Amino acid sequence: MGFIKFIGARLFEATICFILITLLPLPPYMEFTAYSVPPYMPFEGPLQLNDRLNNAEHLFVDLLKGPEAFAVHNGEIYTGIHGGEVVKIVNNSLVHVAKFGKPCGGYWEESICGRPLGLKFDKHGNLYVADTYYGLFKVNVETGLVTKLVSADIPINGKKPLLINSVDVARDGTVYWSHSSSDVTLQDGVYTLLGDGSGRLLKYSPTTNTSEVLLEKLHFANGVLLSDDEDFVLVSETLSSQIRRYYLKGAKKGSNDIFVDKLPGFPDNLSHDGNGSYFVALAFPADKDHPAFNHIISEYPVLRKFLARLLGLLEMPFQFIERFYPNYYVKRATHWIGHFESVRFMEPKRFTLLRLGKDGKVLESMHCLDGTLSGISDVVEFEDALYFGSPYNTYIGRIKLEKPPRISIRIKTNKESTAEMKY
Repeated sequence: MGFIKFIGARLFEATICFILITLLPLPPYMEFTAYSVPPYMPFEGPLQLNDRLNNAEHLFVDLLKGPEAFAVHNGEIYTGIHGGEVVKIVNNSLVHVAKFGKPCGGYWEESICGRPLGLKFDKHGNLYVADTYYGLFKVNVETGLVTKLVSADIPINGKKPLLINSVDVARDGTVYWSHSSSDVTLQDGVYTLLGDGSGRLLKYSPTTNTSEVLLEKLHFANGVLLSDDEDFVLVSETLSSQIRRYYLKGAKKGSNDIFVDKLPGFPDNLSHDGNGSYFVALAFPADKDHPAFNHIISEYPVLRKFLARLLGLLEMPFQFIERFYPNYYVKRATHWIGHFESVRFMEPKRFTLLRLGKDGKVLESMHCLDGTLSGISDVVEFEDALYFGSPYNTYIGRIKLEKPPRISIRIKTNKESTAEMKY
């Protein structure tokens, strides 16, 4: 009888705790409403599992951290890394290009360091950089001149772009960019798994120096990519496992639809494959056997609110100590609690790269099943190889592409002699 009373008392206390945490005005200050995600695509047809990305090479091991995205210019690959730096690969070495943010103690202080995410060159060779904490910038890679276009501290339509993420540039200089949340910064990115979507797709006009909101309430707006004809722009809605399309021209101008959904993972950056189709890297795998945690609890807003606030209460003492007695250990703890890296233990052992057609259909899939590639956010094809970036990894992945075999064709001439042509 005593044991039953003990259990009953503990359940009562837990219930009171649940009610108080849910009802009291505690951080994070986000909205929580029910939403649903459709079932994932099955691994069949062009999505059939394979091992084409197994045995990936690891380049620049421990010489960088978090090469999130790539841009190619004049035969060189550029990437942004932890520490607020943009670097390029020259003769198998990393060369400094630009620095954002301020001096800091390490990646656990990324809000001070700066954190470049999306990169894109325009037709004039200017590099546009989305630093998630400091804003949207244009960089002259020849002179090193950095010009700020958008600040993360200035509200747009009443909301600050707290987690600036990706960028693409039209031929006329118009800049399309995304920010993943209006509620939290990347330092507290885990909360976006629990709250409602507050990301946006925006258009920046260099003429008026202003940004216009095209789409809002996106569940972690991420990779941005213009179509070849610039008649629409794509944006990854990462935490909903889908990609949206916003029409820029034609009869549907100003409207949007779902380009592709039910993806077996979280879509991150988008890129052209050079043949009129699109690469999309699924940064976090999810399928019917390994559903994403936020998808499992998506229809239970009260539970999501409780978990978010419980996490906030866990982080609060470290934030308090850091305010009055900043030190290495507290900063590391605060970074770990709120950052996406803290939930990587839930990541299944699979990475998937998709090639999508102009209509959003999956044309091809390539998978890594041996763990040599994980947490991949971007891919670029360069000099007969695929290069893979990640917000977490301490290396750049590479898979060399198979070249077509040389074929000798013997052609008989009118004089009964032969000539050999090699391809």
